[in-house]
Amino acid sequence: MTVTSEAAARGRERSGEPAWTGEPGDTSTLLGRPAVGYLDAAADTLATVKREILRRLAPAPGQRILDVGCGNGTDVLELAGRVVPSGEAVGVDVNERAIEEARARGTGTGVPASFMTAGAYALPFPDGRFDGVRAERVVQHLADPAGAIAEMARVTRPGGRVLVADPDHGMWAPDLDDREAARTVLTWWFDNIRNPWIGRRLSGLLRAAGLVEVQARLMPVVLDGIAAADGLTGFSDAVRRAGELGVLAPERARALTGNIVEREADGGFLMYGAMILAEGRKGG
Repeated sequence: MTVTSEAAARGRERSGEPAWTGEPGDTSTLLGRPAVGYLDAAADTLATVKREILRRLAPAPGQRILDVGCGNGTDVLELAGRVVPSGEAVGVDVNERAIEEARARGTGTGVPASFMTAGAYALPFPDGRFDGVRAERVVQHLADPAGAIAEMARVTRPGGRVLVADPDHGMWAPDLDDREAARTVLTWWFDNIRNPWIGRRLSGLLRAAGLVEVQARLMPVVLDGIAAADGLTGFSDAVRRAGELGVLAPERARALTGNIVEREADGGFLMYGAMILAEGRKGG
């Protein structure tokens, strides 16, 4: 079965469900869920990835670090603890509710963290302000990834580093018998994200922004059990909605759901994916 946006739209019309399209960059919702709660759930699953981002960014005392698309601020607070006493970690996000939550989490911590509402295309900082800039699971949602990465490079000092990490949603691999149905659901579901295959483009985007010594690393993501898969990707919901909206025939969607249940009962449903970490240094 070939997935088309027209087929998905017709399914929504038949169900009376409002059209659901990709986030326009504000990430106030992620795969149909409130962003703050989603980010908390995803943090545990991606703990290994986050540790590697931190290791590669290598924040040190006295440095200034920027997190673009900081969400609830947890990563900014971790960075702030690494740059004390004279450094600073700053988080920006266009989601005002997320920034409010980040500020609340930072209250009373005593670490040099600050948060502000701002978009990735016009960061409110002078050229060369930061020693390092990170953006995790942000570029996939942006209408102009190249413009955002160029802006990250602008606010990085010469010799500083930019690190961007995003999933490649074309790489998800669930352990299910009906491969065609699984591919259909995954393609339709993740096409609701603006740039579902952005991970494989990140190195080129960093080079286009003028960064040097660009390198990329693929990090596996193992979702062990349907709870983990649902927490990060909403896969069970995707299968259900695909059947309701006509993306899959209802009986085929029910069979796929049954296969998920069988796999879980047999020892655990598994789903594999990948995060791509791309980094570069600003020359000069």
